[in-house]
Amino acid sequence: MKTTITHVFAGAAIIAVSALAACSSGSKNASDKADSVNKGLTEKADSTNKAAVAAADSVNSLREDAAQFLVKSYESGIFEIQLSQLAATNATSTQVKTFAAHLVTAHTDINSQMLKIAMNANYKLPGAVDAGHAKTLDEMTRTKGNDFDKKYMDMMVSGHEKSVKNYSDAAHNLSGGATKEFATATLPKIEDHLAMAKKVKDGLK
Repeated sequence: MKTTITHVFAGAAIIAVSALAACSSGSKNASDKADSVNKGLTEKADSTNKAAVAAADSVNSLREDAAQFLVKSYESGIFEIQLSQLAATNATSTQVKTFAAHLVTAHTDINSQMLKIAMNANYKLPGAVDAGHAKTLDEMTRTKGNDFDKKYMDMMVSGHEKSVKNYSDAAHNLSGGATKEFATATLPKIEDHLAMAKKVKDGLK
């Protein structure tokens, strides 16, 4: 299964993440691909002059205290967007579909913010979900009705519990900067998503 995402830019503004287009997650983990590109950027800077080395140090600083959070959260966001889009056709419950539509909008915006932070640091984020999430998406395309509703909401609750912890850790432990500010400002939204997910899940029969 191919799982994709397209980034669209207008001037300095980011319009993107909602159009998910051609990028395969099959042969190599998407996060590993991003790490490989970022390593190349640093090595190239090392081989030039002091100004370039200073720029590489800037990238390294992001990688040390923020990149792991950004990569993990961004990839998770792609997964939630794609799975929630699938809910539009495979879910039965109106409440599940409404929740899923809200997540698509919310996480498209959240991923746009992360992408902007990464671009400002010359850092590459994953262009697709990892192999594990790709397999789950493939399985969920064949799941329908009430079974889909229950599995989807189970994943949304467990996934947002993990996200709340990740965002909380980032908000409290990252060094100052755009990523820390983003995590701090976004944490309440992720907590709201978790509360909503629990409520919808509890309402399923």
